[in-house]
Amino acid sequence: MCEQKAGDEVIFFYSGDGARGKANDGDDEIIDEALVPWECTSANLIWDGQLKSMFNNFETDRIIFMLCSCYSGGMTDLKASGRIVAMACSQSGLSYEGDTWQNGQFAYYADEGILQARADRYDNLPCSDVIMEEASTTPKPTAHSKNPQ
Repeated sequence: MCEQKAGDEVIFFYSGDGARGKANDGDDEIIDEALVPWECTSANLIWDGQLKSMFNNFETDRIIFMLCSCYSGGMTDLKASGRIVAMACSQSGLSYEGDTWQNGQFAYYADEGILQARADRYDNLPCSDVIMEEASTTPKPTAHSKNPQ
């Protein structure tokens, strides 16, 4: 893990499979959500409470989480002061993937909005910066899941 300091900003962008189940991950939820890494075994799932604790000691002013996975809307454990959490779907929703979108529909449209500045709707800014609010809401009208959080 790299060194962080006050004033730094961290972006955690995940596009992949998601899962739900019961986990002993440090929170009181009845049903937990998880990210499914490449290894794709139940022993390798990264549960929402675990992900939260991984970022608890970051000495940064802002952490942005962009999650493009099924059930990502349940990753509300990540919410805290100085954090922005953009999720592809609701807690019980699915995040769609296809040949057109590569890596997930929410990720595709958020990435397109950021990298190509297509999400830039605030003309009063001195440049074509895309702010997080714009990037996370850009997929909403075009995403089949129709419920980015």
